[in-house]
Parts: sequence; C-alpha cells; structure tokens
Amino acid sequence: MRVLALDFDGVVCDSAREVFTAAVHTYGRIDPGSRVVQATLTHPRPSAPELDLSSAPAYADFKELMPLGNRAEDYGVALRAMDLGLDLPDQVAYDGFYRSFDPGWLRHFHAAFYDVRERLRTEHLASWLALHAGYPPFSDFLERAAGRCELAVATARDTPSLDVLLVHLGVAALIPRKSRLDKETGVHKTDHLTALARRLGAPFGEITFVDDKVNHLERVAPLGVRPVLAGWGHNTPREHARATALGFAVAQLDALDPVLLDGV
Repeated sequence: MRVLALDFDGVVCDSAREVFTAAVHTYGRIDPGSRVVQATLTHPRPSAPELDLSSAPAYADFKELMPLGNRAEDYGVALRAMDLGLDLPDQVAYDGFYRSFDPGWLRHFHAAFYDVRERLRTEHLASWLALHAGYPPFSDFLERAAGRCELAVATARDTPSLDVLLVHLGVAALIPRKSRLDKETGVHKTDHLTALARRLGAPFGEITFVDDKVNHLERVAPLGVRPVLAGWGHNTPREHARATALGFAVAQLDALDPVLLDGV
C-alpha cells in the first residue's frame, strides 16, 4: 500500500450529532409541519438554532438509517422515512424508497443542507465544532501511518468545513491539501479515488480506502483499491456482516495496525 485514503465522517470524525442537527434544521425549512421536526425542534427558526439535537428520541432512528445513504440528500430521505413510520431494514429497502423521490426535491435538500451547515459553522463556530469529536485511537494511528504511507481524505464535505475540522481534530498537518478531495470532486467515491490516483500518480492497487459505509466500498471495489470498513463509524452490525460477506476487511480501533499497515 502506498496511499491510505479515508472517508471523513464516521472514520476520522464522529459527526453524527452535527449531521442530525443540520439535517433536522434543513428538513424544518422544507417541511415545517413534519412530525419529526415538531417533536425535535423547540425553535425551528434560523434566528434561534438549537445546536445539539442528539438528545431527541429521533436521533437513534436517524443513526440507524445513516449508513444506508450516500450524500446530504439522503438525510432528507431518512427523515421522510421516519416521518412516515417506514421500516427500512436494509440497503435494498432503502434504495427502493430513495427512488420514489423527485430528483428536484433531492437536489433542493442537498443545497439547503449545505446552506444550513455553512450558517451554523460561520455564525456559531464554537458550538458547531463541539458537535464533532475524533476517535482518539484512530488519531494516534494516523500519526504512525503518516510516516509509512501517504494519507488522503475523500469526503462529501465542503472544503471550508473539512479544513477547520481537521485542525479541530489535530490532524491537519498529516493530510496535505492536495490530498483532500471534497464534495466538488464528484458524486461517488469512485470519482474521488479516480481523481486521487491521478493526482498522486498511484495505481489503484496501491490504494487502501477506509469508509464506514459498505455501499461506498461496494462501489469502489471494482476499481481495484483495497476496501476496508471502519468498524467504529456511523454503522451497525448490519454493515459489519455485509462487509464480511463481501470479503472486505473490517477494522476495529483496538487493532488498526494489523489491518491497515501490515506489510507497509
């Protein structure tokens, strides 16, 4: 392995609280009468944002659905499913529900989500940063890995958020700017890894990609990269079992080096 490429949310950063908070505020813009919004937000107004909604009963249900999505619009799909009381137990069920949405609605939610996230970041920076945490064993691992391979990030985040969070988590110096690929790189992680391979001059076979979503790993595996599921991320035993069935390694925080650096 020459390059260790990392998804950001759920791999480098535990951001579930921030994602849920931004997603509910976004959904409240689009559907203020939503059952989930009304049960979660006390002040559903841009002038009075509530900056940690993780104590809401809906948070646990949202976290169960997070691993089945891909991008910001999927947070809206998850909240709609929760509003409707739908049971989406696996990827097939989720994908079927996703296909029922008007593409225009999905694009609108996507844009609105990033607008809400940017407002929270710029107007309430300290509170917004507090919604993000690192995974201390993984941060320590990155210090070791940086001397043995090239580190990169492939994320659906926007660059301003990514840059400030890498500093917040204390790992910015380990990941060069040229190796930070954000949401503008493309829709799917195949776009990110293709761009990364070209940018670094690295064959796919020399790239290991760590993500907390099995559906991302399934998509990139045909490129020839080595896919590894982050077992500590925004996923559940459902995803661990799926990754194992597909032959993907599942890394755990207490045994990172044997899985990610063996032979490097």
